[in-house]
Amino acid sequence: MKTMKARLQMLPILAASAASAADVTWVLGSGGASCDLTCVSRSGCSEDAWPKTDAEFYDISKLAGQVCESTQTGSAKYDPSTDGRYCGWKGPEDMPKEETRCSQSADSSTYRFCPCNSDKEL
Repeated sequence: MKTMKARLQMLPILAASAASAADVTWVLGSGGASCDLTCVSRSGCSEDAWPKTDAEFYDISKLAGQVCESTQTGSAKYDPSTDGRYCGWKGPEDMPKEETRCSQSADSSTYRFCPCNSDKEL
């Protein structure tokens, strides 16, 4: 009984940590656009929703309508991103405190997966 009670108490914590990526709308931005720009008409970009695993990114890429021919870990400030065929999912380990991942942009042939706060354009 104690084990079952302990498991039930952990469920809200697990759900809360997994919910951040699910509580946003994933949008594939235009080439070179930051997620701040991509999400401006969707109540902004969520800094708390970045994927933490490649499996989580796989689900995100499907939600955004992108099929990745192959996926690498990445680590660029603008990841997760794609060039239209290949994807990189994990952002940098250490981001300067004065910068946000949402504000990063890349060259015009790179498209970012962006966690927007709303599914409807304002």
